[in-house]
Amino acid sequence: MQLRPNPTVLGFVGSHVIRALGFSWRLEWRGLEHLERARTLSRRVVYSFWHGRLLVLSFSHRSRSIQVLASEHYDGDLMGRTITWLGFGHVRGSTTRGGARALRDLSRLLRDGFDIGLTIDGPRGPRGVVQQGAVELSRLGGVAVVPVSNSARPRKVFGSWDRFQLPHPFARVIVSYGEPFLVPRHADTAERERYRLLLQDRLRDLTAALDRELGYGGSEVWPHEDR
Repeated sequence: MQLRPNPTVLGFVGSHVIRALGFSWRLEWRGLEHLERARTLSRRVVYSFWHGRLLVLSFSHRSRSIQVLASEHYDGDLMGRTITWLGFGHVRGSTTRGGARALRDLSRLLRDGFDIGLTIDGPRGPRGVVQQGAVELSRLGGVAVVPVSNSARPRKVFGSWDRFQLPHPFARVIVSYGEPFLVPRHADTAERERYRLLLQDRLRDLTAALDRELGYGGSEVWPHEDR
């Protein structure tokens, strides 16, 4: 049996590493008017972002009691414990495996007054393909979906399935919100699919634009595929 380090200890250490790294960044914001617009659509929101860009957001959105869905396997549990130390809530589950239970839990948290954070192509991909969870939460809970992404320079992009981005110390980091939307309660299957594709397009365009703004080109631009 493979022994793995205690996720509670690793999460505590990891949270301090993220804080130290994050306080060194030169953090800039874009699209704050879109978040303001979302708050006029609903009291609470669903932040939707790529799995590979979550590190920056774990720092930039810390201490807001945002409830984040993390999968129940070891990596997801470690991520959940880490962000708990950064002031997030940690909900165990997945919108794909046991999805109905996860959606019920998240909908309850929205009713209780919390914002939700979703890695919408997680926990295992495919990279850059939005799953249905954010759309369903919007439809069921009457809450706005807010695309949010980020880019950094200099950075390390790993060869993992999600092309995980690690900004270097003292990097220039841009966090940007995209235009929000609200899914009608009685949206049928075809309409829900249109909203899923809308979110996918907005997040892809937002992320690629940030990468290009920071001077990246070719395969360095999201989704980091050979061109």
